[in-house]
Amino acid sequence: MRVAFQGIRGAYSEMALHDHFGRGVETVGCDAFDDVFDLVNSGEATHGFIPVENTIAGTVVENYDLLFANDVFVIAEVYLPIRHTLLAKKGTQPEAVKEALSHPHALKQCKAYLKSKNIRMVPTYDTAGAAQAVAAGERMDCAAIASELCAEIYDMDILERDIQSNSSNTTRFFVIAKKENVPEGHKTGKTTVAFKTRHYPGALVDCLKIFQKYRLNLTKLESRPIPENPWEYVFYAAFEAGIDANEVKAAIGELTLHALFVKLLGSYPKAEKCW
Repeated sequence: MRVAFQGIRGAYSEMALHDHFGRGVETVGCDAFDDVFDLVNSGEATHGFIPVENTIAGTVVENYDLLFANDVFVIAEVYLPIRHTLLAKKGTQPEAVKEALSHPHALKQCKAYLKSKNIRMVPTYDTAGAAQAVAAGERMDCAAIASELCAEIYDMDILERDIQSNSSNTTRFFVIAKKENVPEGHKTGKTTVAFKTRHYPGALVDCLKIFQKYRLNLTKLESRPIPENPWEYVFYAAFEAGIDANEVKAAIGELTLHALFVKLLGSYPKAEKCW
């Protein structure tokens, strides 16, 4: 098994990946999300591991667009509590730290802590990259905000744990694979679909009534523009039932009659929420 993720060693995606697959799995870091999809499509990776939603930052819209554009299937969802850690070179004294490097989202989530310590925020491309840069540098007054895994990978000191302001900060990930790599006996409990409505008043309501009719509890509904067709939108919906359930088969069959198109993005076990 070879699993692709966006980022470098120590990224939160890799941390969540290890929680799901175990530490023995082979991982491949990618520069961008579309590279993850390319590796899965080409067969160079058996699975991809992508973030799709964060309780603070919201939906990772790029990955929903990529799910829509690629012939892959979501086979699992994973939740990871985001616990930001202040890391520095070995031997750094906490009171000596004057600057902290990290992704802008992580800096914002730790702003209160940094302000209380009079530490200046320095935005970088990603959290793990910030840790790698600090570990490779010579400065002893510079730290990184990243995952605890980075301390192990880049041989760094942990100056303080859990420095984020919001303790419920959680990221949801999808595991993707080509349909031929979906395991036999794959169990499902949630389903995600994309659909485009017809053009008449109440078209979306008519589609949503189908979910109500078959008592399917929607956990997500979001629209995204279709770049090739300006001012037209595709809707992403997730509901709590697997694709093998009779009510789901009936609902999707009926949805295809009301919508211009319907694409099944995945059906997967319902993950345990972790807050």
